[in-house]
Parts: sequence; structure tokens; C-alpha cells
Amino acid sequence: MRTNSESFKIVLIGESGVGKTSIISQFVNQVFQEDVESSSSGTFNSKTLIYDNNKILKLEIWDTAGQEKYRSLASMFYKEASAAILVYDITRKESFEQIQNYWVGQIKENGPTNIILALCANKSDLIDEEKVDEEQARNYAKEINAMFYPTSAKNDSGITDLFLQIAKKYTNSDNVRLKTDQDEVFDSTLSDSIGSQNRGSVKLTKEELNKKDEVKKKKCC
Repeated sequence: MRTNSESFKIVLIGESGVGKTSIISQFVNQVFQEDVESSSSGTFNSKTLIYDNNKILKLEIWDTAGQEKYRSLASMFYKEASAAILVYDITRKESFEQIQNYWVGQIKENGPTNIILALCANKSDLIDEEKVDEEQARNYAKEINAMFYPTSAKNDSGITDLFLQIAKKYTNSDNVRLKTDQDEVFDSTLSDSIGSQNRGSVKLTKEELNKKDEVKKKKCC
């Protein structure tokens, strides 16, 4: 059965070690990685959703580098993003403070004005070590017009719902779910060189991102 399809770019941003890569791994592959090497470039994954019964929404999920020396590269991923998930570690107060003092400003400066925001309180399984007051975080989420979600990549808690709620807001539909093998739909989304590789992750360097932007500019002129 042929159906409408579109892509939807989501970027995960925040300090190194807050669990961005683990969140994506759990959502895309249902796998928790205990020891994950910090990202030094953009890493791409994809996941397919179905909404309004027969429409395809292909999530382009970008994991960005949180280390200070790679921050100039991270800002390149905000372009054309439809949603940004701001991730902090509830056991590291500075990771929340950096959301407030740096990352939100980067999104406002480099991202689209209508970008969907979600504030993600990750590592909720370590509640006994919590250093960030949840009420404070919820109030901050309201202040920046963001959804708020406690998550645990280790326990797979809240992660699927986080992405589904973002997709619901984007599609303006309550009928959004994960695509299953039983869905007989024709997926024409993401026919370019990046989107065609949707069975794992693709890492892009700064040079490759610049080249991709140049190609887009040539196509539109």
C-alpha cells in the first residue's frame, strides 16, 4: 500500500556523558550500552513511525558532541531541525546548568524559530543520587516552552514516550505509533545518501556536513 511519507529531524544536545547516545540506542535498537565512547562528530540513526493509520514519519535522529572542543561542530546540526531534545544527567547539576547557560541559547541562535523543544532528565534510575530538583527543571521547561520527560536509558523508562510525544506535536495527531513488520507501507522518505543508510548509524565529519550544505545550496539556486 502506498502512503504519504516525510522525514523529521531531531537533534539531541547536552553535555558529554549525559546519556544522549544511550537514549538513541535504546529507542532505535532496544539496546542499552553501559560504556559508550563520547561522540566527537554527528551520528545519525533513524526510526520509522506511523501516524493517522497509514502515513509514514521517518525520524532522522542526530546525536551531537557535547565536549567543549566539538561545540562549534554541534551547532551545524541545528539547521533544519524540527525538534531538539535537551538532555541533562540528574546526578550532575552542572549538566543542567549548561542547558540553561549554553545549550538553549545555541538552539535559539542557530535553530528554526518554530523548533519543538523537550527537556530530558536522564538517568532517572539513579534517583537516590539526584542533584537537580525535578520541580525546578519542570518550571524551567515551562519557561522555555519545552516538554519535560524523566528518562532512563538503562531501564528503558520514558524514552519511547518522549519521541512519540514529540512526533504527536509535530504531526498534530494523537494517532502515532512505532512502525512494525506487519505494516505494509511504501517508504519513499530519505532517498539521499544519508537517509538510505537507515540500518545503523552514520558518522559525519565537519567537512562532510559543509559539503552536504553546499550541495543543497546548488540544488536550490
